[in-house]
Amino acid sequence: MTNTEPKPTKTALRRVVAASIVGSTLEWYDFFLYATASALVLGPVFFPTTDPAVGTLLSFATFGVGFAARPIGSIIFGAIGDRLGRKPALVATLVLMGVSTALIGLVPGYASIGILAPIALVVLRLLQGLGAGAELAGATIFAAEYAPRHRRGLFGSIATIGTYSGTVLSSVIFALFAMMPEATFMAWGWRIPFLLSILVIAVGIYVRLRLEETPEFKRVERADKTTKAPLLDMFRYEWRSVLLVLGIVAAPFTATYAYQTYSLSYMDTELGVSGATGTLAVAIAAFLAMFVVPLMGALSDKVGRRPILIAGTLISALFAFPFFMLLNTGNRNLIILAMIGGIGIGVPTILGVQGVLLSELFSTANRFTGFSVSREIGSILFAGATPFVAASLVAASGGQSWPVSLYVIGACVITLITGIVMKEPGSLSEPAAAEPTRPTHQDPA
Repeated sequence: MTNTEPKPTKTALRRVVAASIVGSTLEWYDFFLYATASALVLGPVFFPTTDPAVGTLLSFATFGVGFAARPIGSIIFGAIGDRLGRKPALVATLVLMGVSTALIGLVPGYASIGILAPIALVVLRLLQGLGAGAELAGATIFAAEYAPRHRRGLFGSIATIGTYSGTVLSSVIFALFAMMPEATFMAWGWRIPFLLSILVIAVGIYVRLRLEETPEFKRVERADKTTKAPLLDMFRYEWRSVLLVLGIVAAPFTATYAYQTYSLSYMDTELGVSGATGTLAVAIAAFLAMFVVPLMGALSDKVGRRPILIAGTLISALFAFPFFMLLNTGNRNLIILAMIGGIGIGVPTILGVQGVLLSELFSTANRFTGFSVSREIGSILFAGATPFVAASLVAASGGQSWPVSLYVIGACVITLITGIVMKEPGSLSEPAAAEPTRPTHQDPA
């Protein structure tokens, strides 16, 4: 930002922090709430069949639909964020995600409206995915563009805290309502956690509508340098940054979905460990990660982004074998220790700097689209594929976990190489992967 622009007040910075946390908390509250409900209730409520396992598989399929919609959402809201401003995109994603989540809690079951029930569920899950595809990127960018230069790493990590607070919140709330009598819970109790997202929407909208547009976007807008084709410009001028993002997200995406998603299925099918044990371990690790993330973000303001990225990647790689060794004991305390090492320390060390890194890699004009679209491409390559690949590797090895550990290490090697070869990012106005001179997008006089 220029020297003539007033610095954001402490009140404005507090609003930015609140807006970032509320939005990302809602995103991941929705994500893990739906994942849990898919396993426990959505099958019999919306996909009744003679085989309960088939109903559960169909409900998991709707869970995957949300992932398919995320890249589309990143393109749509990335364009809004780069052309019209960060604030309109942030408000739109929050409303879309929150309303669609709440409506899931209102859709009648198959017994009431027949085939319309699963159709409505799929449509709402698609809308959820559209909003989620750009929410984290928008919240991170907003905080980073507002932050004082010497605290940008800390502010850039704020939205990531929400990924863990949302996990903890959804786990606790769903577990509380699951204590109801089974018949009551299946009849209507499961709907309340979905309806509670209305409260988060109300708070989030109130906070976000009171925000001013970011100083960085105002600067670009005044200079008439906002892009008219952000997706095209991203691939034309900043494709190197896209490649760097794919390298950066390889380790955290793969480790997260190996440790936090696949391992729950592995413990159930291969070890006979109850889902409650795994869920408790994930919740404890996620709670710890809420503190590790901002700590690493703040530390990156002092030592740089690359050292933190490299350190977190090394921790994740070195812990890949011990993680499953601890799980294989079947001991509850050792399983919790495994989750703490993988989810509570290794991955959040990387995620503590990932947000600000992805923000600093793109120019202001293309930042929203660059961040959100390239990250979602990475989610397809690494996040979405990991549970399936891990399950296939374990099946092929006769129930052994070591191939999954090697798979995680392979992804960590990609991120490690990326961290070594990339340059330390500069200011938000001067991205690390400098783009060639591009024509200024101006409407003809």
